[in-house]
Amino acid sequence: MKSSDRAPPSRRADARPRAVGIRWSVGLWALALAAAGVFLVLHYPVAPWAASLLFVACCVAFFVWPDSWLVAVPLALPLIGFAPWTGWITFEELDLLVLAAAAGGYARLAWPSANTPAVARQPRSSAGAWLMLLLFAVSTLVAMARGFADAGGFSFGWFQGYHEPMNSLRLAKSFFLALLVMPLWRAAVVRRGAQAPTWLATGLMLGLAGACMATVWERMAFVGLFNFSTDYRTTGLFWEMHVGGAALDGFLALLMPFVLRELFVAHSHRRWAAVVACLGLGGYACLTTFSRGVYLAVPVGLAVTVALCLLSARRQLRRGGPMASAVAAPQLHLGPGAVLVLLFGAAILWTFPSSGYRGLLALLGAAAVALPLAGVLRRFQLADWMVGLVAGVLLSVALWAGAMQGSKGSYLGYGACLLLSLGLLFASRTTAVPATGKRVRVGLAAQLALAGFMAVLVGAGLVAEHWGYARAGDAILPVLGGFLLLTLAAGASPKAVWPTSLRWHATTWAGMAMVGGILSIFGGGAYMSERFSTSSSDMDTRVAHWTQGWNMLTAPWDPVLGKGMGRYPASYYLTGTSSEHPGDYRLKSQDGNTYLVLGGGKQAYMGWGEMLRVSQRIRAPQGPVAVALRVRTAKELGLHLEVCEKQLLYNGDCFLAGTGVKPMPGVWQDLRIPLAGNQLAGGDWYAPRMVAFSIATDTPLALFDVDDIQLLGPDGRQLLDNGDFSEDLRRWFFSSDRNHLPWHIKNVFMNVLFDQGSVGLLLFSAMLLAALWRVTVGTAKDHPLAPGIGGGLVGFVLVGLFDSLVDVPRLAFVFYVVLLLGLTLRQATAARVGSSGRR
Repeated sequence: MKSSDRAPPSRRADARPRAVGIRWSVGLWALALAAAGVFLVLHYPVAPWAASLLFVACCVAFFVWPDSWLVAVPLALPLIGFAPWTGWITFEELDLLVLAAAAGGYARLAWPSANTPAVARQPRSSAGAWLMLLLFAVSTLVAMARGFADAGGFSFGWFQGYHEPMNSLRLAKSFFLALLVMPLWRAAVVRRGAQAPTWLATGLMLGLAGACMATVWERMAFVGLFNFSTDYRTTGLFWEMHVGGAALDGFLALLMPFVLRELFVAHSHRRWAAVVACLGLGGYACLTTFSRGVYLAVPVGLAVTVALCLLSARRQLRRGGPMASAVAAPQLHLGPGAVLVLLFGAAILWTFPSSGYRGLLALLGAAAVALPLAGVLRRFQLADWMVGLVAGVLLSVALWAGAMQGSKGSYLGYGACLLLSLGLLFASRTTAVPATGKRVRVGLAAQLALAGFMAVLVGAGLVAEHWGYARAGDAILPVLGGFLLLTLAAGASPKAVWPTSLRWHATTWAGMAMVGGILSIFGGGAYMSERFSTSSSDMDTRVAHWTQGWNMLTAPWDPVLGKGMGRYPASYYLTGTSSEHPGDYRLKSQDGNTYLVLGGGKQAYMGWGEMLRVSQRIRAPQGPVAVALRVRTAKELGLHLEVCEKQLLYNGDCFLAGTGVKPMPGVWQDLRIPLAGNQLAGGDWYAPRMVAFSIATDTPLALFDVDDIQLLGPDGRQLLDNGDFSEDLRRWFFSSDRNHLPWHIKNVFMNVLFDQGSVGLLLFSAMLLAALWRVTVGTAKDHPLAPGIGGGLVGFVLVGLFDSLVDVPRLAFVFYVVLLLGLTLRQATAARVGSSGRR
């Protein structure tokens, strides 16, 4: 080998110290992150030493398994918001988790090991993308500094609210936390190749499932799983909705496309079933938000995802690329499925006004039998048809006769026939259609499956008639006839009318269930119908609200650089519509004593939802309770006290007390007030209800001091923690149950404009458009995550047309991660030999 073919010794000698220097720098950065996390966790409001041990354990775990954050962080994100228990608002549990992941991940990068990828060897993204990110980071820092200045200067506090300086840090941190994990993402791609997107997609899917399970619990605990008429909008575990907003809405719109994408790439039946279950949970959560933005954003985002998946599959098949089979494997056959879903939707529109939810569920059961039955019928010979039809008539007559014997006979008979039919179909699917297409004799199970299907249709009619009487029976009769004729025609056709794949059947049935649920909410849910009837007036209110927000940018540089990060609530409080000013709260100290100052808003009517509450989560009292406290006021006011079963905004059973307080300026009054009400139900064991104590005033413009609050149970024990406020606002939390406009500007672009000015808005929009371009028609369009990113960003923006979204740090973090991925993705490659790391 010529000496010219080898790198000069001096260059190799220079490379070793440089690599060592990089590792030392990364190691010091990891130590700094770990130190920041330890500093935060030692001040955690509840059990700080236990939290510290958990944080250290997480750091170690992320060091040993550095890529596990791809699953752990998205999974935990919607579940670990404990502000209603801790009182922390500026900092939260997600900050600690991301710091632990970063500390462990960067420490692993710095660890000298042959299996650790070097940062210098990672694929590079475009300079333009990183320039936009750098400029937006500068814009965010400037906005944070302007926010401090607008709040009267920076002052640190662990429990500051939305009007104080730390709110600027609260909203700025999300973008920088997202930046913090991007090098870890690139390291995971080097280590694991195509596995890295799979791990991240799994984490996002599990995170969505967790958020949706929380909504299922909330609905079961407070209103019922299928109650769509009560004024109750689901919030899940997104405590940030304590002043309204659309945190859950944005989360669903952003992540549902990632789950749908999994239908195109899931190979194992187990993973595919998990995807379908997650989509079902997500669909239910979307419906229970009662959000018109979600009802627009999620379908559009899913449609974008489907389009991008199909286009990518077509390109891969043309090139014969290695991912072609993975993308195209599911063979969704969207045409027949879409037709069947539309036909089912038309049937529900026709029958729901008379047969209600029972008729809907009965038709869904009939569809679950009809879809796989068509493939079985294609194997029938004439004798099979005769046996099945005759048996169907006899079984239907028996079902009708049984239904006449009791009030619940139709339901029991329908359920028995449905289970029988599904069991017979499972038994009859073992015989396949020969490759020659010649029909073969089938067994008794297949013949009886046809009979069971006919009985299921009769049972559906009986269920509808039992619920809606003759009117419902007459309405559902042509629908049942259509079901029968369509299924028989598909079974008699020499060519398959729709696929025989169980996956296809389940996906199509899930589409029918989704469409049926949506139509039922609009047709039978009075609350949703009322919301849509006010769409025009609500839009006028939003436009006026946006205009008012723009008019608050009064200083010369405000339109260019923004008012400051997180300064909208304070600006509205000072200059917004006076009749909508909410209440406020502050801690003050006098002669070494700390107490709470609580004020009423300026609303002309201070009803249940208009009061600003300061609350604390407690254990449910086992009997009557009383409140002892000290109050000081210079104006007569009404004091409101409550112990309610409450998740966030809507209450269940309560102990209540309202009393007038006479003015005694400068004098503390000792009060003891019993709370009246029935015993709190507590909810079922599988859906327990949270309980909170709250204090407020129902007097407009009232202002009073309160201290030494004691909530005394039946045995005289104190049920509150930190009732004397000696530990700041630890364990205390506030909420504004109905008055939400003062807290949000209600548009994501207006929010960026207000906080960061036209410069920030221009950079934000440029990043968003660039990311969408790259994953739809640009260099990242064939990346496995591109369809989810494209659909998620489109859905998020559509929800963001009517809500701020990025003023929720947890939601902003996951949005910025998706956005940064869209800006920086490179085509995934297989994991490099020798750099796989730990699996």
